[in-house]
Amino acid sequence: MKVLFLRPISEYENTDEYFLILQHKNIEVLNIPIFKISCLPYFLSNYDYEAIAFTSRNSVLCFKDYDILKKSKVYAIGEETADLLIKMLRINPVIPDKFTSISLAEKILKDKINNVLAVRSKKASDDMKNLLKDKIKYDEIYVYDLEILAENVQKVIEIIRECKIDAIALTSSMMAKIIGPAINPQCQIKVFSIGPMTTDALKRVNNEVKIIESKTHSIKGIVETILMEMEQNG
Repeated sequence: MKVLFLRPISEYENTDEYFLILQHKNIEVLNIPIFKISCLPYFLSNYDYEAIAFTSRNSVLCFKDYDILKKSKVYAIGEETADLLIKMLRINPVIPDKFTSISLAEKILKDKINNVLAVRSKKASDDMKNLLKDKIKYDEIYVYDLEILAENVQKVIEIIRECKIDAIALTSSMMAKIIGPAINPQCQIKVFSIGPMTTDALKRVNNEVKIIESKTHSIKGIVETILMEMEQNG
């Protein structure tokens, strides 16, 4: 079995460790990053925010004003984002039950937070903003952008269209949007999704493929899902 990953390389994530777990089970792993992360300059107002919300690992990596976190309640989407906050800053954030921006917004409202600063990607959706902006003081800063690696995207599309892999692991909504249309159901490629946001993004661009969604929305979770699928169905 050959599985294609599209993960960007990060010094704070040892993806090789997870790839080795698959390789020890005789699963061939091919990783071709289709974008790179670029941190952006941002302006931070002097407003004393009650809460700070991080929506991804990259938002943590590109945010530099750590001092304000000491006096604010910190939220995070997903275990990977939370683990990075713990590892880098020794901050144990609040995590919503579902790893989506809507669930995060609902958790913030449930906790009766009056004002929040969301640390986000330049390409972030408006779901969280639309849910919160008329109910509490809600501000966003965009601390990173995703630069698409066109040459690698074309390489991945060719690999998929020529049915050269048995499975693909989509670990972000952006990956699903870029690569999803190229997935040909005739190749019977197994499509693994890291979570509901990625699944929804894929369905919007390609509703002809069967999606196997990880119950634990992390790189570790999707690796476990791949192993479980292999054991059950080969």
